[in-house]
Amino acid sequence: MIFSRLANVSRRSSRFKAATSIPMLAALALAAIPHVVRADVSVGCFLGNAVMKGTYVVSGKGTVVGVGPIVLAGEVVYNGDGTAVLASETQNVNGTIIRPSGVTGTYTVNHDCTGSKTFGSGASAQHFDFVISPDGSTITWVETDANAVISGKAVRVSND
Repeated sequence: MIFSRLANVSRRSSRFKAATSIPMLAALALAAIPHVVRADVSVGCFLGNAVMKGTYVVSGKGTVVGVGPIVLAGEVVYNGDGTAVLASETQNVNGTIIRPSGVTGTYTVNHDCTGSKTFGSGASAQHFDFVISPDGSTITWVETDANAVISGKAVRVSND
């Protein structure tokens, strides 16, 4: 008899704990939501093009369709106003060395830290999509032209 009473008390106690723990967990979760929303709102590229400013060391690799593999390394200067210049670069395209320099470009940085850029003009223009870190220190890019399967990174080395 004593054991059955203890068992009933124990069952009621565990039901009470289960019934009270669910609302407590829900209350804790709701209390955390404003902090999560605030944290998400504070991350972004709210400076727009100005976040992409300085000299960056760029590297990439991939394939030029119908030609062969490509690897590249160089320096790009982004001015923080949507304009840029390819200061120097060395490309190895299927064994042929190419060294373009002085090629101008334009870019747009969106508030979610994505963006697009174009270097050159006319038929020889190259187009890219990218993601930039909120502090502007690192860019991960992919060329979007049909004849190229190329991607890479750029790392800021100075804020000039």
